[in-house]
Amino acid sequence: MVFDDNVQLVTRCPFCSAEYDLDGAQVIGEENDATMVYITCSECASSIIAIVAMSGLGIVSLGLVTDMTVEDTKRFNKEKALTGDELLEVYELLEKQKHKALKQLTKSQK
Repeated sequence: MVFDDNVQLVTRCPFCSAEYDLDGAQVIGEENDATMVYITCSECASSIIAIVAMSGLGIVSLGLVTDMTVEDTKRFNKEKALTGDELLEVYELLEKQKHKALKQLTKSQK
């Protein structure tokens, strides 16, 4: 997706209101008419993932605050999406066996 100079992405940090330096924005991925961009605030170091897409109504964007690094974001972007059944399975595990699930999820991998 190519943007002209008049298109503005998310311009301010949601935490400290500092203006983003968009020169440091990193494109994570592109698909059809959508682009995923990772942006870190130079003032407070918080990060967002912005998804910008072309639609019949023009440009649509969605910004998500994240604690993931740009490398985490790239890695997760390559993974297959969870199915509804997988999500429900995790929810049920957490509801039924909270302590056991927490122990499993926080166990260090060797």
